[in-house]
Amino acid sequence: MTPAPHSDTPAGRSHTPAPPPSERGPHPLRRLVQQSGLYALGNVVVKASGLLLAPLYLNLLTEQQFGYFALLDVTARVVITVGGLGLAAGLLRVLTRHTDPEEHAAVPLTALALATGAALLWGGLLWMAAPALARLLLDDGAMAWTVRLMGLYAAAKVVQSVPLMLIRARERAGLFLGATFTELALLTGGVVWLLGHLNRGVQGIMEAYLLAAAGSTALLVGAMLWRIRWRLRRALAAPLLRFGVPLAFAALAALVLNLGDRYMLKALADAGTVGVYDWAGRLGGVINMLFVQSFHMAFNVIGLKVLGPEGDGRAVYRRVFRHYVVWTGWGVVGLSLLALDVTMLLSERPAYQAVDTLILPIALGFLLYGLYYIVANILYAVGNSRAIAVVVVGAAVANLLLNAVFIPWLGALGAALTTTAAYGLLLLFTLRAAQRHLHVDYAWGKLIRVVLLILVLVSLGRLGADAPPLVRLAWRGGLILAYLPLLLLMRLYTLAEIRVGVARMRDQWRAFRREAA
Repeated sequence: MTPAPHSDTPAGRSHTPAPPPSERGPHPLRRLVQQSGLYALGNVVVKASGLLLAPLYLNLLTEQQFGYFALLDVTARVVITVGGLGLAAGLLRVLTRHTDPEEHAAVPLTALALATGAALLWGGLLWMAAPALARLLLDDGAMAWTVRLMGLYAAAKVVQSVPLMLIRARERAGLFLGATFTELALLTGGVVWLLGHLNRGVQGIMEAYLLAAAGSTALLVGAMLWRIRWRLRRALAAPLLRFGVPLAFAALAALVLNLGDRYMLKALADAGTVGVYDWAGRLGGVINMLFVQSFHMAFNVIGLKVLGPEGDGRAVYRRVFRHYVVWTGWGVVGLSLLALDVTMLLSERPAYQAVDTLILPIALGFLLYGLYYIVANILYAVGNSRAIAVVVVGAAVANLLLNAVFIPWLGALGAALTTTAAYGLLLLFTLRAAQRHLHVDYAWGKLIRVVLLILVLVSLGRLGADAPPLVRLAWRGGLILAYLPLLLLMRLYTLAEIRVGVARMRDQWRAFRREAA
């Protein structure tokens, strides 16, 4: 976070409102690539740490215990989403749309105060409800303390969301990266010690989660209070909540789309099935973290700014849509063809090898989810958060209904397929709402070609599923590499565009080396 000029009071700091897009240096697409790259680096490390911890999860926990951990994790995310009241999104909206310097100065502390109050409220409710939740989720009321640990972790994350969003709003992706690494180091060390060394099971994992969240939240809040002006403005609570609360419920519905099938599998199957499916979901989450979320963290800010008074930003949205589809599609191919061998390397338990059939629909669903973010940004820009809530809730309800039909028939595969279908519905509903405000001619033909290319390459890869590991890896690796020249054959890029792209990457690398020197 850039140091701000000191105010006359020792407790406060002031900051200058962010300049308009035209004065912020690089072109929006270049800033998007740069910041997405930093966010992606952070997410790569997060996923790498997850793979580092995976042998502990998959080998020291039974499939049933891993399923219990997955259910606690989902519940924590629900509490973080609803309990945060969308205040982080409201903060971003006010900072990017309001130009009054006094409002800018008061927004951060006002949002932090509201988030702290919400965290205390939800933390207290979970503390009291812990015995009932333990019986419902963990089949054992005696595990109430584990649920309480989860509640404290969720409360810390609610508070943490405000300083993290302030960092993003100021486009300080490097600081965001540092905060991510800090929490990650605490989490990894905690899990290795509490689960790996002390063998404390699911409770030990939740203790590590709480340790990491509390430590990183304390650092982030302390740094934020050091750099902002200590000014509260009650009048800002209304716009923060008016914009944020509908988005919180939309985000809750998005969680139902993404993670609600764990609850359905627990109700219609068992905790062991939840554990196997959740492992496939965590691998599929590589697409979500590396491509979707890292892209969204940058585009959510930059996409709002290019729709400002200086232009409508349609060209940026069209180009971003196309590039996202092509390169996320490559990630889907790679993940779908490598998931089985990664799983077999981490655990010898046969149950987890079902990932080979589950991973493709999960990864495709995340690709569609990223497209939803592109389209939904227009609704964010015009302040129509209610429309976002309506379409996400509709898709979530459709997902639950489809899960109720297909899980008893297909089990975990039914959950994966219906979630992909629900993401498709989410994209279509959101597109219809957004086009009423700003019509953008997205490259739908290229999306269809990318999906067909994915299906063909992954289907060919499945032909070698029973081959010896080295043969299978060589065959599937060749198919992953074949994606690149096929981009030309499928007319997803022209040769001239590739040359321009390579030249720009070379220029970026030279600029980076000059700055480093």
